[in-house]
Amino acid sequence: MRRFGLALARDDRFVCDDASAAALVDKLFRQASLTVIDDVGGGVRSARVHAFGQFIRLYRRHVRGLAAEDGDGGWAEAPQPAGRANASVTSAVRDLPLELRETLLLVVLAGLSHTEAAEALDIPLTAVIDRLARARARIGAHMNAARGSAAQAPWPNAAHLRLVK
Repeated sequence: MRRFGLALARDDRFVCDDASAAALVDKLFRQASLTVIDDVGGGVRSARVHAFGQFIRLYRRHVRGLAAEDGDGGWAEAPQPAGRANASVTSAVRDLPLELRETLLLVVLAGLSHTEAAEALDIPLTAVIDRLARARARIGAHMNAARGSAAQAPWPNAAHLRLVK
């Protein structure tokens, strides 16, 4: 969960360095684990999903508070710093809007199933699938743009993929 939290909190909009991201994650993790301890009802699997969901809700509250201080919504895309044409997946994930980044990290990094991610985010399963598709498409577009080949297909070497209508 700490790895998920660090990946979520490393955001150029609100967290400026890794030390402050780690401190924020530790604080939110302690708060989330206290609510999971209070919830005795479910099994180990539902406690894990509940912990991720609680962590996300606490992080969103933190982001909204910082965004209110700055006067913006906090949910939009991150502004691209000047001279940052980095072709790494990490920079592509950091540039995703918060809702897409949360969903992608829950499934890919935390290893939750689509159903568990929908439960943790408190959204329908179809929304999780849609967010994953949009996040993956944006990452592909970011990688292609960083390589200077924005005119190519998102997956140039994927001849085995076909468009299904």
